[in-house]
Amino acid sequence: MAPGANYTHVSSSPVQLLRRGLNGLAKPERFAAVDVGSNTIHLLLASCLENGAPRQLFRRREFVQLGLDVAAHGSIGPDRMELAASTLAAQVAEARERGASAFAVGATQALRSAGNGPIVAEELAARAGLDAVRILPPQVEAQLAFDGATLNQGAGTVALVLDIGGASSQVALGRAHELCSDYSLPIGSGMITTLAASDPPTPDEWRAMERRVAELIPDLVPPPRGTTVLGTGGTITNLPRLLGRGKGAMLRPRDVEEVIEIFRQMPVTALSQRLGMDLERVRLCRGGALILAQLMDLLQLSKLRASERGLRDGMVAALARRGPDWWRPADLAAAPAPSELVTAGV
Repeated sequence: MAPGANYTHVSSSPVQLLRRGLNGLAKPERFAAVDVGSNTIHLLLASCLENGAPRQLFRRREFVQLGLDVAAHGSIGPDRMELAASTLAAQVAEARERGASAFAVGATQALRSAGNGPIVAEELAARAGLDAVRILPPQVEAQLAFDGATLNQGAGTVALVLDIGGASSQVALGRAHELCSDYSLPIGSGMITTLAASDPPTPDEWRAMERRVAELIPDLVPPPRGTTVLGTGGTITNLPRLLGRGKGAMLRPRDVEEVIEIFRQMPVTALSQRLGMDLERVRLCRGGALILAQLMDLLQLSKLRASERGLRDGMVAALARRGPDWWRPADLAAAPAPSELVTAGV
C-alpha cells in the first residue's frame, strides 16, 4: 500500500477474496479499525466472513486518556498529542506488518469536544501515514457500535445496544442490520471515575459520583418487550471478569450492584492484582458500573448480554462494504426517533 493511504482499492469483493483464500489461492483481505477514544487508542485487525461479520485476528490497546486533557483544559495539550500520535503510528505500523490493506480510523468524544480536535486529528493522520482520522459524529458512532454489536443477531431482531465509553455513552435501538435511533449521553467512565481521588472512594466521593451520574442521564424510554439487550465498550465487556465469569456473560442489575459493592470495599490496586487485570481498566470500571446501573434502572432492563463486538467491529464491516466511505454508513437522517420506534413497536 502506498504511504499515506488509508484505503487500498481491490478488484475483488471481501467475499470473493475469502473464497479464494479457502481454496488456497489467496489469503482473505485484512482490515484494520482503530478507535481513538477518550481513554484508549484501540486497534482491531480482522478479516470478513461471507456474512459480513469480522473475524477478529489481533487487538492492541493502549491507555492514552485524551479525555483528561479535554476535561481539565478544553483541549488536548502537546504532551498528550505526542503520546497519541506515537501510539497510533505504532499501531498502524503493526497492522500493516500483519497484512492490513485498508484502515478505518475514527475518533470519538475526546476529539469531538476538544477545542483543537480537528488539528489533533490532522496531526495523528500525518504521523501514522493515513489520509485521515475521522472525527465521528455521535449518531455515526452509535450506528457503527450498534452494527458491530448486532452482527451475530438475525436480520430484523429488535435490539437495544448500550455502549459506555470514556467520555460519552450511546443508547441505540433498532432492528439488526438496519438503521438505529440513538440517545447520545455526555457521560463516560473516565469523567465519573476521576471524581474520586481516594481508593476506595470515601462515602462523600461515592455520593458525588452518584449525583453526577443522575444529573447527566435523563429519563429514557424503555425498549419494547422482547428486545434483545446488548452491552459493549470497555466497562461492560470487562464487568464479567470482575465477577469471575467468562466473556459474553449475561449481566443483571444485581450483578452490577455486586460490582459496585466490590469497588466500595476494595482498592482497585488490590482488585487488579487479584484478577490479573490492567489497573487502569479496573479503575475505569468503577465509574462505568455506576453509569450502567443507572441506565439499567431507567430503561427497566432485567438483563443484558456483554457483547465481545462493538464499535471497531462495525467499523471493519463498514470498511469492507463501503471502502473509504466507511464513516458515512447510511442515510442516518432516515433513522426514526426513539419515541417513534417505541410507538410503532419498532
